[in-house]
Parts: sequence; structure tokens; C-alpha cells
Amino acid sequence: MNELAQGLILRQTDFREADVMITVLTRDYGKISFSVRGVRRMTSKNAGSVIPYTMGEFQFDYKQDRSVFRLKTARTKKFYMHIHQDLKASAAAAYAAQIADEMNLAGSETEHPAEQFGMLETCFDLIESGMDTHTVLALYLSDVMKLFGIAPSADGCAVCGSPRVTSLSVSEGGFLCAEHAAARHLPVLDTADLKRFRLIAKGGLKHADIVSKAGGAELKDLVILKEILKHHTGIEIRSAAFYERLFVVD
Repeated sequence: MNELAQGLILRQTDFREADVMITVLTRDYGKISFSVRGVRRMTSKNAGSVIPYTMGEFQFDYKQDRSVFRLKTARTKKFYMHIHQDLKASAAAAYAAQIADEMNLAGSETEHPAEQFGMLETCFDLIESGMDTHTVLALYLSDVMKLFGIAPSADGCAVCGSPRVTSLSVSEGGFLCAEHAAARHLPVLDTADLKRFRLIAKGGLKHADIVSKAGGAELKDLVILKEILKHHTGIEIRSAAFYERLFVVD
């Protein structure tokens, strides 16, 4: 059966002499991979349609018990010009794509495929629009963590529930009150930092404009979210190191 699937390309890997493997997050089939034959030859008809961080439409024969398929044809639906021309935007897209890749098993094991597809598409759209990438990535990561039930605690102390919070803990996954922060030797944070992190954790991508107008996220907010994800899932976003280096001021 010739199936058509719309998906966002997360990564591309060289395979054999002239072939590649692409990993795609689709709305209907979750995370799947395609083998693309001869795509590195100059005569390939699919070469321009299997580029990472683009949205495409893919024709293939779907079988439920498989997660790797041979690609028949591909057609680009969204190219995201800014993402592919701007280094920081490209690094942000790679960061988001790896989150989607690492958070999912293949095929039918993908959780909430339609919701994840929608969030990643929104993330790419906002990066493409030129919105601050720290803000977009922090909101995207916050939404992903909510979807998987590991959202940071931002309503009160993660230990006792007190609304009078003074610090943030990666190991506890959110805010801490003065008593529990002191017991863990954590510094007191500025009220502005706490308010900003709460807005990010509660807002999500659907409130990106509001968060952006309120000042957006800082790199340290994104780092904290990344470290909470790593602590509670073991997932390490390798592309984060390159992204963070781009914003280090000598």
C-alpha cells in the first residue's frame, strides 16, 4: 500500500555508499525512519527533500510491525529558510529535533504522536519567525516535559508544597522553600528569576508571545530544564553543548 505521511525530519545519517537514513517525526505514525537510496548521487530526485529540520510529505509502504521503511518519494512542505541560513537558528532546531528524537521510541511505541508533531512544528515555526531561541526552546522543553509527566514543580516547594519559594533544585525537579533549599545548600535566587522560570514552566508554546513580551527566557532557564530532564530520564541532549557555546561571551 502506498501511504503518505507528513513529518518533520529530525536527523540524517549516511548509509552505504550513496544512501542515507532519515529519522522523521510524523503526525500519524510517530517516529519512523526511511532508507533513501542513491540520495547522495547528483541524479537523485529526493536529495533536496530529505534535509533535516524541514517538513516533508513521504510516500512509502507502511507495515505496522516495522519502524524502518524504504522511501519511494519525498516532497518538501516547509523548508524553513531562516533555520538553514542562520547558525544560531539551525543550532536551536537541532536542539529541539534531538529532544523529539531522544524522547521517543520508534513506530507504534511513540507516545502522543500528533501532539508531539504539533509542538515541534510550532517550535520550528517560532524559530523561523526570528523569536528568541532561548525562549522558544525553553517553552518547547517545558511542553514536552508536561506531556511526559515530568514537568518541573512551579506552583510551590517540590518537597512540602509551600508557596514561599526561594530556590530551584534539579534533583527535586522544581522550586524549593527556604527551609528545604538550605538543607540542600542551594543559593537563594532573585525573585525575578523565580517569576521568570514559573512563567516558562506554566506558559508553554501556546503562550510564547506573552512570555516573550514579559522578557522571555534566559539561557540559564534552558540549562536548568535540560538538567531536570537529564536527572529524571537519563536523556542527555548532546546538541545542547554546541548551542550553549554560541552564546558564551568571551
